[in-house]
Amino acid sequence: MIGRALRAALLCAGALLTVRGTASAQAAYASPEVGWSEIRGLTVGGRIGRELVGGLDAVVQGLRHFPDEEGIVDPGATAERSSWQASANLTYAFDRDRAISPYVGVGGRYGRATLTVVSGGHRAGQIRSGFGVNLLGGVRLPRLPWTPWIELRGGEELWTLTGGVHLRFGGGLREGR
Repeated sequence: MIGRALRAALLCAGALLTVRGTASAQAAYASPEVGWSEIRGLTVGGRIGRELVGGLDAVVQGLRHFPDEEGIVDPGATAERSSWQASANLTYAFDRDRAISPYVGVGGRYGRATLTVVSGGHRAGQIRSGFGVNLLGGVRLPRLPWTPWIELRGGEELWTLTGGVHLRFGGGLREGR
């Protein structure tokens, strides 16, 4: 299942890089990201995006969560948890040229979380997976090198705060960037 989701995310990323539009300021970017989720813990991942028209961007993301396993089972038992998600989003930057450029977005995500508990030689597990809606908002600092950003994204019960830097490539680099 992870392989199919990864292939789909890479296919979407490749499609984003080939899209042509009418805006002269188009550029593609990649970004490592790191963050925190109250439910899922430490989060690392990456994103690939493409400026489309005006303030509109298309962005695909993949996140891997590293949940804290301590204290979720009794002594003598062990627990293993894992969690990841992939998403595709459209974002809108209100003004790309401001020193602090806020943006909002919406998209869809697919995620999977597993829990395995071993106690007294017995193993039990649970898997949750499915699609959900991503609501997101953040700010970019486009006048600094590599465009740092911070973002809050989620939906339903899972909210994640992440940040990173956009490393720009492709055509359309604007002055001052």
